[in-house]
Amino acid sequence: LSATAVPPVPGALTASEVVARVGASGVASIIGFGSLLSEQSAQSTCPSASRFRLGRVRGWRRVFGHPAHIFFARGIARPDTREIASLCAEPSEDAASGFVVAAFDVPASELPALLEREEEFNFVEVSIYPLGGGASSPPESTGIMCTRATDEEVLDRRGHRAKYEAALSPHFGSVTVWGWGADSGLRPCPVYCRHCVLASQKPGVPKEAADSFLDETLLADRRTTLRQYLQADGGHVMHTLPPPELKARYNG
Repeated sequence: LSATAVPPVPGALTASEVVARVGASGVASIIGFGSLLSEQSAQSTCPSASRFRLGRVRGWRRVFGHPAHIFFARGIARPDTREIASLCAEPSEDAASGFVVAAFDVPASELPALLEREEEFNFVEVSIYPLGGGASSPPESTGIMCTRATDEEVLDRRGHRAKYEAALSPHFGSVTVWGWGADSGLRPCPVYCRHCVLASQKPGVPKEAADSFLDETLLADRRTTLRQYLQADGGHVMHTLPPPELKARYNG
């Protein structure tokens, strides 16, 4: 594996920097773009979540483009077929591109624990636009969204190199979290991907959000949409069930 150099996302903050900016009182608006598109899933993850709403972000793309260590730790990664990818949002060269997201508020006191578990990410504050709004519609609010960090930040400053080496080196020879390029052949972790698709199709989730997840989510090649991938995979992803002990965690 030859890692591709990727620049830091402009304006991105670490978890501790976000917490310091928000302060100890009040609430913080969190943006979800995978399994958290479902209010039910959001409240399962964050029981104190309130003011759940949907909107769009602009100038970003949603990509299955990096490996998540948690997939290896839970035994659902498939490194032999490179099905190890999780979701992230990254800046898009096309300012008009974007995707549907969910936003919800959490007490600032719960923000540190919520963000610290997103170990491989940095965070950005982005504008949230109304669903169905035109290109000139103003944003309704802002929220905190996961975006890529850098290998130096995740592996070295945060001290995660040893566990990523243990997970990745036996299969790929070298270790990178954020250096998987468009030609890497990286594919979605099927149990996690199925989980997100099911969440986006739960009762109460608008069709616009469900369609956005299929049509405005890209594979690591930044060309293939998730809908195209699922249509071509013969039902592989949607028939890959989680292990029994993880059924409640990865079932939409």
